[in-house]
Amino acid sequence: MTIGWFMKALTQYADFHNRARRREFWWFVLIQWFVVGFLVAMFSVMAVQSGALEGSTLDVGQIGLSGWIFYIAALVVSLGLIVPYFAVTVRRMHDSGRTGWWAIFLLFLPIVVWIIALFDGDAQPNKYGPDPKELER
Repeated sequence: MTIGWFMKALTQYADFHNRARRREFWWFVLIQWFVVGFLVAMFSVMAVQSGALEGSTLDVGQIGLSGWIFYIAALVVSLGLIVPYFAVTVRRMHDSGRTGWWAIFLLFLPIVVWIIALFDGDAQPNKYGPDPKELER
């Protein structure tokens, strides 16, 4: 069901009004990190193999086509998941009774959002909707 939580968050990319469970938030974040991390790692491997990465300098002229494909894929995936990430983060803040603006205010301190996201949400309905755990039972 792990990919199911990711897909749920992805299909609700425009829902900034309801609540999201911890599972939905964390599986979305972890799968996003895994996919983007894999693509960046593959780009790095291609850059090293082509000799474009020596020490701390990167010679972009030496990166092959496959390296650029991984780089562009990582960029496209990252940009494509920004809105769904903010939507699931806002819904996660709603689950704990906080306004979605927390996700925007703490954009530069994501660790605070992630710490808040670790804790269980309100067990009863709040102003953002019913408890998502109760809806699944």
